[in-house]
Amino acid sequence: MSAPKIFKPVYSMPVKGKLTPSGRGFLIRTECGSYIRAVAPGKVVYSGRDIGSYGWVVIVRQEDGYTSVYGGLTRSWVRSGEKVRIRQVIGEAGRMRGSCGVYYELRNALGDPVAPVLR
Repeated sequence: MSAPKIFKPVYSMPVKGKLTPSGRGFLIRTECGSYIRAVAPGKVVYSGRDIGSYGWVVIVRQEDGYTSVYGGLTRSWVRSGEKVRIRQVIGEAGRMRGSCGVYYELRNALGDPVAPVLR
């Protein structure tokens, strides 16, 4: 009997840029003002200013059961309760930690971080 395969969700990058691990997710360095796109369809459960250093934060509960967190946005284009399509623009990259980019994190149904494959 073979070991079960571990499934890793595969999504397109929310923005073109340099991907580096950061905290429970990834920091994607890109140009300030670059459009940030939803990696999967779902419903916005939060869109607002974060208390920490992540600027504007958008959280999308995806139709596939995962939740995406997009932080460090300078501007949000969506509101809580709004449905989003895959690749829909949800905001613009802002300045974080001395450079421009977006923080991206994926969580499973239990709220635990998951390492997706971003391409």
